[in-house]
Amino acid sequence: MAIELKGEQTLPVSQATLWALLNDPAVLAKTIPGCNTVREVGPDRYEMGLKLQVANVSGEYVGTVAIEEKREPAHYILSVEGQGSIGFMKGHAAFDLEVVSDAQTRLLYTGSGEVGGVVAGVGQRVLSGVAKFLVGRFFKALEKHIAETQAHPAPK
Repeated sequence: MAIELKGEQTLPVSQATLWALLNDPAVLAKTIPGCNTVREVGPDRYEMGLKLQVANVSGEYVGTVAIEEKREPAHYILSVEGQGSIGFMKGHAAFDLEVVSDAQTRLLYTGSGEVGGVVAGVGQRVLSGVAKFLVGRFFKALEKHIAETQAHPAPK
């Protein structure tokens, strides 16, 4: 079953800062909903563990995430593949970072994915809604991380 996503979010950081955050595995681990492990397995390649609940179906996925087609500081594609107790997932998303001002960056994203197995049985409308919900949770977590790090900058 295919899922398509598209949207944008303006974040209160410079393009360079947002680029660094989106390329930091520790930040991704903290902000990706359901993520419980991230391990670097090569340049721009990570093994990731996720625990997700979709409608009344829950389970865990283990998979790989790759950052591809990098054009610093404005573009990359994130590719994901995973298998789990409730099925499989495979997808990609393009991220484009546009400067709004010195302190604001617009993140535009477009992506598509496929899921199969038990999780696909919940239906297209439910899966699309869950995908949008997870994207919203990602941006809330990223905004929270930005607010915390701006309030308490790391020592130099």
